[in-house]
Amino acid sequence: MLKLYRSHQGKIILVAVILAFVLGIIEPKMFSHLQFISDSFINLLKLCALPIVLTSLIVTIGHLDQLHDLKQVARNSVIYILITEIIAVTIGMSLFNLVHIGGNVSASGLLSGAKYTDSTSTAIDPTHIFNYLFSSNIFKSLANFDVLPIVVFSILFGLTCALHREKARPVLEVMQSTRELFLALLNGVMYIAPLAIFVMIGTSVADSYLSGALSANLVALLQFVGLFFCGLFLHFLWQVILVVTLYKNLNVKILLEEGVPIFTTAFVSSSSLATLPIALEKAVKLGGKPKVVNFMLPICASMNFASGMMYEMAACLFFMHILGIHPDFIQQVLLAVACILTGIAVGGIPETSMVSFVTVFGMANIPLSAIAILMPLDRVVDRIRTMVNIFGNTCGTMIVSKTIKD
Repeated sequence: MLKLYRSHQGKIILVAVILAFVLGIIEPKMFSHLQFISDSFINLLKLCALPIVLTSLIVTIGHLDQLHDLKQVARNSVIYILITEIIAVTIGMSLFNLVHIGGNVSASGLLSGAKYTDSTSTAIDPTHIFNYLFSSNIFKSLANFDVLPIVVFSILFGLTCALHREKARPVLEVMQSTRELFLALLNGVMYIAPLAIFVMIGTSVADSYLSGALSANLVALLQFVGLFFCGLFLHFLWQVILVVTLYKNLNVKILLEEGVPIFTTAFVSSSSLATLPIALEKAVKLGGKPKVVNFMLPICASMNFASGMMYEMAACLFFMHILGIHPDFIQQVLLAVACILTGIAVGGIPETSMVSFVTVFGMANIPLSAIAILMPLDRVVDRIRTMVNIFGNTCGTMIVSKTIKD
């Protein structure tokens, strides 16, 4: 019964969203008595998010010794992955700074009346950045939900484990087990997601309806998705152009025709891992070197979610604009770093968006009820993100192949 429920949870969430819209207009006052459900759901998400980020980074970095046999391929692949992620986040940051949307949206209505302030945890003095990043008490950072100090600690501890792999083996095993247990807990928490989303969406619709701002809020969300899709297209475009520039025997038409099975499988499955076998075959056929393709694509499927990182950055700036929060360049760079590092940490696990949003929204001081606003759109957006991601990773193996000597 539970497996059947999870397999149809996307449809159940859609029904919950429709009911929330209808009841939010017909019976807007009923949701004030159900707020404890959504609050409990958000608290449980916060309970899982940071332990998953911390243990995932430590485990991933702690096993870096496995890459020593493929130094050149590994080095070039990792460099390309990081460059891709930086470009993706930069595109998202640039677009949502240049195009201001959501200015007419009621913050209290859109965010279910959640409390917020104008100060953010990213608003730190640039001269004190290193004191902030290198926390003297990691438990205090966990308690305060400070993301970047936790990420920095995880990286340092993971590197220490990689350098002392014999001594670190028991620790990594504990971290791996802890990670799996928190993932299991998160999986259990997601069983109540449809009910929590019903309450959060219903509360938001009710507040918007009572304030007369419902239509403006819906238009703003559609604008957000449209602008984000523009960013995805730009990210897709530069990789395609680079591939056809490097491979003289390819043109855009051939590349896209060969990519059709990748696009269709990614859209239907919404999974980079499920699309991986087809991507491996197509990358070699299009000219990628097998040793690069076979190493890089599985790595990308677990740590290169550039389009997801762009989504996090775009959503942060969108909601911060609605809240009247105006982060400066340094604060936005710190937020971008958090999006990249949390994206790497939680890549390849279930409910990736949930964990990432809880982490970066907490850092940006965005009420976590905003997650529910994106959930109805997340299924469609996730499929498009996956298409761009896996095809971009396929192009990436071909680009890196040109940097590797035979």
